[in-house]
Amino acid sequence: MQQNIIKYYEKITDDALRNLAQGKKFQFKARLTNRNLIMQSEDYLIQQYTKAGGTNIALIIDDLKKYKKAMTDMHKTAVKDYNNVLNSLKTVKDKQKLLDNYANRGIHGFTAKNGAHWNIETYSNMYFTHLSNQMVRQGQIEYLMLKNVDRVLISSHNGSCELCKPYEGRILTWEELEEAKLNGLFHVRCRHFILEAIENEV
Repeated sequence: MQQNIIKYYEKITDDALRNLAQGKKFQFKARLTNRNLIMQSEDYLIQQYTKAGGTNIALIIDDLKKYKKAMTDMHKTAVKDYNNVLNSLKTVKDKQKLLDNYANRGIHGFTAKNGAHWNIETYSNMYFTHLSNQMVRQGQIEYLMLKNVDRVLISSHNGSCELCKPYEGRILTWEELEEAKLNGLFHVRCRHFILEAIENEV
């Protein structure tokens, strides 16, 4: 599914750049509100959640709604960005430089709270990957709670960031896990998951 998403937004970018080079407008709304792709993405995310042991779909509905809104709202930012460049092409002498700069940074699709700009390819991939991991973690939490597990093990991997290192490989109670999340564990792009803490690890 993730590869389908990456290819889809890459194609939108390529098509838009082609239109821009010809001085034409581009219909972002029709492409970035692709109901089919969003439904397939949501189905996949629900599958990830249920495979991990989640049983209460109502708990993840808000996350799915936010994802759908974020993906469909990208067209507003993309249109504004694209039209600014399209208008600039009419006044600048070095049109190729402007086109190259636009192609290199990608089509602006999202502005973060810190002011950072994300292009539609990077943002769609990042958001989907993050939410997919979140679905797995939520499913794991529900499954372990149903088993009456009272302590969990945080997975380990190479290249952990400073936010996660204090918790990597540690056994935590549910209360400690909530505190760890508030301190940055399971941040965007985090690859850590939750495992059952077996008897000889405790």
